[in-house]
Amino acid sequence: MSSSEISPLEGVSRVPLDLAERPNIRTCGIGDLPVEVLGHIFSMIHSQTISSSMTNFTTSDTVLRLSHVHPLWRETCISVSSLWSHIHIIRASSDEVKRTEMFLERSGTSLLTIEFRARANTNPYTPEANRMIQKLFAACERWKEASFSVQAQSIEQVMIALFGENKTPRLEQKFHFPFLETLSFTSRPESQNRRFFDIFQHKYTPRLHNLVIPSYTTFLPFAFGQITDLTLSKMNKDFPDLSVLCPHLVRLKIGQTFGESNEPTPAHAATTFELPKLETMIVSCSGPGRLWSTLTLPSLRNLALEAITFMPLEHVAILNMLRRSGCGLGLRRLTLAYMDITDVDVISMLSLMPQLEEFVLHETLIRQQKILTPRLLMVLKLPNTNQDLATTVNDSTFVSPAVTRAHFIPNLAYIELQVYYFPTFGLDLLFDMLSSRAVISSGVHSSPYSTRQASGTLKQIVLRFVLDEVNPPFQIPLELENMVNRLRLVSTSHIQSIVQCGQEWKKEF
Repeated sequence: MSSSEISPLEGVSRVPLDLAERPNIRTCGIGDLPVEVLGHIFSMIHSQTISSSMTNFTTSDTVLRLSHVHPLWRETCISVSSLWSHIHIIRASSDEVKRTEMFLERSGTSLLTIEFRARANTNPYTPEANRMIQKLFAACERWKEASFSVQAQSIEQVMIALFGENKTPRLEQKFHFPFLETLSFTSRPESQNRRFFDIFQHKYTPRLHNLVIPSYTTFLPFAFGQITDLTLSKMNKDFPDLSVLCPHLVRLKIGQTFGESNEPTPAHAATTFELPKLETMIVSCSGPGRLWSTLTLPSLRNLALEAITFMPLEHVAILNMLRRSGCGLGLRRLTLAYMDITDVDVISMLSLMPQLEEFVLHETLIRQQKILTPRLLMVLKLPNTNQDLATTVNDSTFVSPAVTRAHFIPNLAYIELQVYYFPTFGLDLLFDMLSSRAVISSGVHSSPYSTRQASGTLKQIVLRFVLDEVNPPFQIPLELENMVNRLRLVSTSHIQSIVQCGQEWKKEF
């Protein structure tokens, strides 16, 4: 550059490379954060890792590890009592006893979450372990959640620690759980443990509303009206009359109902019972039709069915329940996942749910039955003209106006589809269906910031494409990306697309 030319950097102030020359400028690290902010960060880390750490450590080691990094971190951790409020027990070892006592002390007045997962042990607990159990139950007035995943022998050990060898609670040793909201038993209760369950009688647990038990047994003292959320891991053949035992149920989850594939087809129940306040029903692995023939659910708003077998018997029983209860008109969310079900079955369900707002459909490859067929896509498509109501699709299946008249679900705002992708999959049909509900017609919105929602317009679309696990492609198929990108160009919906190969990897695009 000649001396007559002007450098483009002339007149621009230069920052000295040595920051020490500028005493007013210094770097800011995590140690400079206010204690309140640091404590909030630690709380977020603790809450995100607690579920995974529970499988590997006796108590929440996250907070212990954080407190060992730096003196300031230790001081901050100790000052946040909620970080010490989750107590997890596995072995009742001497080290674990010391940790538990430390957690009880540092948690202060915070409400406690107790997870007692002690393995079955025929040997008596050590005096230190007995002292730990006594201290835990002495702090029962701070319990908010309690989970017992233990065998009968371990419960016997707890009873001995609390009441001595006779295991008979004395009147002056009644426990009171004023803040206990969730109580979970993940191992099957045994009749010899009745005295232990009596500790949690309803008069001692006034706020208990969420109960998780493997199966309902007559000796359990849990037939009280305040239970609003009940989870039965496995339902016995003699299903209890919950309308009497838990009349205020709002949410019911059943992990597995009775019935095996080699059992004869049962007769439907002659009588049914009604759960007038039940809004959410979640059922997995039910069969073969007995559960639905006993229920009347007039207030049902959310129905989730997963891995339901014994089709079409089970499907017919579900439809009969919807008609008998009249709850199809009030349903707002339907989830169908991994079911041996046909597109006709899905259509028959949707026809009873004209006010549906959220629809989740996860395909299954059982018997090579793929649910998301051209016929179902045509039914889900929002028609623009009367001519669209009667269309012959490429699988020679005729969709009549009577079937699609439901227009079915004009208020649908959320849809989640899990699709098993093959090269011959009809992406164009999927695009047409989604774009019919995603495009905002001119004049509906005066501005892009308008909050008015057009009838039938999807606010959120979630697409999960499952690729071949045996011969997975090395990259996302271009046609998947093209279809999603085209959809984003014409849609105001929030679109989330995920591709996965089995359970090995996932990628969003």
